Amino acid sequence: MKLTIALLASFAGAGAFQLPSLSINSNRHQSAAARPATTSTTLYQFGSLGFETNNLYSREEEDTIRTQNEVIQYLTPLQAPPAIRSDLGTSVLISGFDPTDPSSTEILAFLNNEESSHFAFTKIVAHVEDVKLAKKRLIGRNARYTGLLDKLDFSDGADSPVPTAEQLADVSSWVAHVSGGDMSKLSAIAEAAEAADSVKNVSLLVSGAQGVGGDALKEAEELLKGIATTFGYTLLVVPEWNDEPEATCAFGLVNVTDVVDAPFAENASFSRQESLRIVTECLAIDQAAGKSLVANAAKEPTSLENMLIVGMREIGFSRLGEIEHMVTRGTKGYDNAIAEQKESSGWEKAPEQTDEQKAVTAKTKEEQILLKRQKREEAEKQTELKALAIQWAKREYLRKNLKRRIPIKEDEFIEVIWERAMFEADLKYRTMQGQAVSESEERQQFRDAQEAKKKDAYKQEQERWKKMEYQELEPPEEKTISWN
Repeated sequence: MKLTIALLASFAGAGAFQLPSLSINSNRHQSAAARPATTSTTLYQFGSLGFETNNLYSREEEDTIRTQNEVIQYLTPLQAPPAIRSDLGTSVLISGFDPTDPSSTEILAFLNNEESSHFAFTKIVAHVEDVKLAKKRLIGRNARYTGLLDKLDFSDGADSPVPTAEQLADVSSWVAHVSGGDMSKLSAIAEAAEAADSVKNVSLLVSGAQGVGGDALKEAEELLKGIATTFGYTLLVVPEWNDEPEATCAFGLVNVTDVVDAPFAENASFSRQESLRIVTECLAIDQAAGKSLVANAAKEPTSLENMLIVGMREIGFSRLGEIEHMVTRGTKGYDNAIAEQKESSGWEKAPEQTDEQKAVTAKTKEEQILLKRQKREEAEKQTELKALAIQWAKREYLRKNLKRRIPIKEDEFIEVIWERAMFEADLKYRTMQGQAVSESEERQQFRDAQEAKKKDAYKQEQERWKKMEYQELEPPEEKTISWN
């Protein structure tokens, strides 16, 4: 009997026994091929193994799966393009970032990101204590390639870590960082922004604030509300930074007014990149203006914060939309929506589903989620392949042009060799993902396929010429008679 079950399990695969909604990778921004292959197998598929599938999950696991599906149903109608502030302007200043720390280059990358179309900054000013050191650290090959070099400027902060009103002239947006949880520095930043007529938006990030209590957070919020009359602000408070990449862990955002005692657990930490992503996106999110927030990591898969983040990434929320939802609604919004639904006069408890109905419902939801995920992953892969193909074709055009001038333009050359470019891109893509690639064999197969296509095209052209009439080759000249 044990041998029979073992054989059946080997046919089904180890992935068949993973929970359908808990095997989701919360990092939606990895490429499709880089993700580990997972199998979301539902109850109806287990039945094909020939043994009883009832009570396959524990009660806690069933409750978790049910809650995750309810969260996805709640999120689906809320997906919409985020509202962007209209007064972001074209100039942004950053302050409080140490040029020797990775955060300085990461914040510049977020503000100069081509994919963040809501940031139309043509000038990025770094307010630093040592301009010479900052130029040495921040101006490099990557700055030239990404176009940051054309935008980046520096402001001397040797006398004061907070820029003066003169240094803030013509600056419309400001991202300020305060390390060590020093809440006393917020007053000087807010006063400087209030004194500068051009500053309309300020995002403040306080890191290392694990020792800050709830009362200090509320005092900071009252302080900012009292000073900020000419600009919109967002305050984000996080504990000690860690080096985890962004989007690898779910997070929760709580208004400081909802913080009762200590906002952070002992030894709590938060991703540096994630905090920088949140604070920069809050600079653009219209509904983030006037918010004072506390961020915590949500690593527990059964936490509501984790389910909301996973649900949004499964549905297809952008990172901007994901952060907007956590800022404006978060777990509190979900709890309120569920409470309102239950208290509504038209709400009736749905009848309990049978095991067969649960299996059918699970099958439908699983298939829809899987299909959406496959489509999204395929679209991401094709986008990356096209980008790699264009890069290869441009290099090839330059290489050939250096040897001998090519009598066609670059875009025409790319169109001519597009099939070859896509082939090279696919090879590089699979190599980057660590997949097995036999370049010599695949290149030979590609050449053979191209030769076969060429012969077939030549044969078709010969057949077309044989069927042509003489008049088609040399149509008769039109003769006109003039009566003058």
